[in-house]
Amino acid sequence: MQQMSINRLLSRRMLADYLKRFAGMLPDVVVALIDTDGGVVAEACQASDGVPPPSTTAPWEYVLPLTAGNIEFGAVVARAGNLEPARVESGLQFLRHSLTMLIERVLESRALAQETLGRYREINLLYSIGQTISASLDPDEIPDLVIAEARRIIQVQGGIVLLLDAAGNLSLRSRFGDEDLGNLLYQTAYAPLQEVLISGEPHIWTTSELGGPSGSIVSILEAPLKGREQILGFVLLGRGAEQPVFTADDEKLLAALASHAAIAMENARLFADVKNQRDAMAAMKNYMDNIFASIASGVITTDGQGSITLMNRAAERILGISSAVTLGRPYLEVLSELGAKIAPLMDLVKSRDESLVGYEMEPVLPKRGPVVLRLNLSPLKDNREATNGIAIVVDDLTERRQLEAQARRIRQTFEQYVVPHVVEQLLSDPESVRLGGARREVTTLFADIRGFTAFSEKLEPEVTVEVLNRYLTLASEAILSEEGTLDKFFGDGVMALFNAPLSQADHTLRAVKSALKIREALCDIHAQLPPEDRLAFGIGITTGPAVVGSIGSHTIKNYTAIGDCVSLAFRLQSHAAPLQILLNTTAYDHICSHVRVRELGYVQVKGHSEPDLVFEVLGLR
Repeated sequence: MQQMSINRLLSRRMLADYLKRFAGMLPDVVVALIDTDGGVVAEACQASDGVPPPSTTAPWEYVLPLTAGNIEFGAVVARAGNLEPARVESGLQFLRHSLTMLIERVLESRALAQETLGRYREINLLYSIGQTISASLDPDEIPDLVIAEARRIIQVQGGIVLLLDAAGNLSLRSRFGDEDLGNLLYQTAYAPLQEVLISGEPHIWTTSELGGPSGSIVSILEAPLKGREQILGFVLLGRGAEQPVFTADDEKLLAALASHAAIAMENARLFADVKNQRDAMAAMKNYMDNIFASIASGVITTDGQGSITLMNRAAERILGISSAVTLGRPYLEVLSELGAKIAPLMDLVKSRDESLVGYEMEPVLPKRGPVVLRLNLSPLKDNREATNGIAIVVDDLTERRQLEAQARRIRQTFEQYVVPHVVEQLLSDPESVRLGGARREVTTLFADIRGFTAFSEKLEPEVTVEVLNRYLTLASEAILSEEGTLDKFFGDGVMALFNAPLSQADHTLRAVKSALKIREALCDIHAQLPPEDRLAFGIGITTGPAVVGSIGSHTIKNYTAIGDCVSLAFRLQSHAAPLQILLNTTAYDHICSHVRVRELGYVQVKGHSEPDLVFEVLGLR
């Protein structure tokens, strides 16, 4: 039986007081508590009047061992004098029983304190891991952090981290201690690790269990780096002959460390993959920046009474409120309008004891105004599966919704005027488009069918519309092929813009190419028709400053351009003969090195006090 001095559990003063109170029950009896080494810890006697106490040198008449479990703490002894033996023995049995109960309570308190210290150590470990390993986003750095943490929390001679590659091969990624010891750890544990790959559980090996050359290593502690779907590697720690064999507590600590390390490694790899994908999508940079900005979710937790127990920085930013003024206070009181809106959701999660995912709302926050939020609410459960609060995850969708609305406005405005891939370019850079008025240089093209009114008088209305649509389709396809913007159709004519909304360095040349394509398409049609059925466009092209944007009423708007150069293009078109393409001076200056022209001289147009110099396009150089 093990022995322990009672002085390690109870103070001498307390024991003396305890014996003194007991001595009053047995007058004239000397009662003492003897330690395991035979020394007197405490002694007491209450003598009757005129009765001398028993001799202090006489041997103890009664000796009762004091034990608890398999531990001996000493003995309860007494000298009875003339007192009845049965009474003395009964009293001493009561005293021993009382002291035994007191010792057991102290031992239980010690065990509880030891367990509390163990729990504190585990909590401190998890906190440390969260501050170091879990915070790392570098996969190559995590093995070194794992070894550093393992060395800090567990006394060992050396250790290594092994990682599995895609082919299932183990490679040494980090170590501490002697290099030869690390190699020996690897060689010794290689074969047993194959079994661990199947079980996926931590393990302790001693010399008798190690099949390979263990050398100076007498015990090995292993924990797998177990990810969500597969084992990523192993942490191996070794102890020599001068150190004790690893214990279950060591195994538990290393398993917790390895578990967090595996999660951190997977998160780091996922982050690296996401970063590579983001870098590869240069064309969608602005859009992806907005998405990545929305990944940071706000987290709020409440206790069972609805008081806020946690609020992270993302939640502070999203809600515009500091956690310092919310912690410990009811969410209905501190979250203003949001608190009132989520109250029914909180009650629903409490009553059903299940999560509510993807709920969107549009509250008005005091510091931010109207916002769009997506909420996920889940019960907070303890290790006994009892619900003791609610966790709220908040994602700010305000900016995303604004971008979506902007994209819808752009698509609704331009998808009827430009080719689809131009719309996609505009959506990839919404800031390049201002739907309000903006002054910029544009090239305007007007094309009108000559003699169509007289031609249509001899046709049925249905045939007239069919012929008109055929010619306008021809013109539209030529304009869109050069990425022009179809502004409008007017009667038997069409208006197009270049360099708006998308910037085009060669906008004037594109307009001229569109006009030449119209003329070529007309020649192809004319080859198939009799002379009396042939129609042709007269085309006017100008380049100059104009105000471009969505113009109209609040309910009906049109994307167009307004300016003198636009009016001049219409006037030149009215002066153009069938199949003739006319340019103003600015347009000609932009493309003089690319086209063949003929100068027609000065033409007086309506609205201009002075005549304008006009050029006719003959073809490309």
